[in-house]
Amino acid sequence: MLISASASPAVLGVPVAVLALAVSLLSFAVALGALGWQITKHRLDGGRPKVYLNVAVWEPNSKIMVNRSGKWELNTTDLGESGSENIELAQLVVENPGRTAITVYTPGLAITGTEKPAYSISPRAFEVRGFGADSSTSDTSVRIDPYDRVTFLLDYWSVVPRLLREAKGGGSIRLRGCISVAGRAKPCLSSKRLAWHIPPGAWTARRDIQEISPFTVIWRELFKANTKKPSSEEEVDGFPSYLLGVIVRTAMQKFDERPSVEEFIDALEQADRRYESEHFRYEGLSFIMDESLDRHKGHLSTWAFTRTKRST
Repeated sequence: MLISASASPAVLGVPVAVLALAVSLLSFAVALGALGWQITKHRLDGGRPKVYLNVAVWEPNSKIMVNRSGKWELNTTDLGESGSENIELAQLVVENPGRTAITVYTPGLAITGTEKPAYSISPRAFEVRGFGADSSTSDTSVRIDPYDRVTFLLDYWSVVPRLLREAKGGGSIRLRGCISVAGRAKPCLSSKRLAWHIPPGAWTARRDIQEISPFTVIWRELFKANTKKPSSEEEVDGFPSYLLGVIVRTAMQKFDERPSVEEFIDALEQADRRYESEHFRYEGLSFIMDESLDRHKGHLSTWAFTRTKRST
């Protein structure tokens, strides 16, 4: 007896098996799309740190001038004149545009171009209040809420001279802002396109000056040595008072030209006693001040102070 195979069921002339396969493929595509959306939504809802690196010129208790383009070179004539009591710093800004809080830690600079493999370093940070969004913290671990930001001011010139000495073939070094994020294995860096290329012999990011005064060089080292971190929100900042500048100028007026470090520290201590200051720290700074003045040799201005006559 011969049995003939029945024809495959069809809908509108299309075999059911083909329709079933099409439906299965469509379901699979929808599932993949849903998975992709969940992953995307998770990333959008989660913390998404963004890192920016700017040059800043800070005049304590006065103002901060920031080059928000992210470029290393800075022309302060576009931002306003700066006084002689100033420090050039790196402003590291970390924003969280995500919908989940994040914890960032170890703010610093990622370094390439030296004889060592790429690594990061964390220069000293200054805690500055009263400057709005440019206020900064010196904490090394910070919680950032959604749509919030945190700012760090880093003393990058305290490490750049050594890094330039370690540069490959005596060339330039490259710096990028760097931050570690809790729960992530890799650090977050600022824009590679805006990496700072610092050439050999560099001593400032400012294009509007060709020299620096010995007063500013000395004042910077004494200011950093006498700055303390506030212990509470209510406490005033730990920065030296305006008397520090007065004492430095008074000491400089005792000499026609750059004296020995020992002579200058003795003059500083005499001026300190004269003005009955809070007794700033001068001991142990002989090498630091001398090295800093030597490093700026070639673009130091004149001593600029007329020696005062001693009373008889």
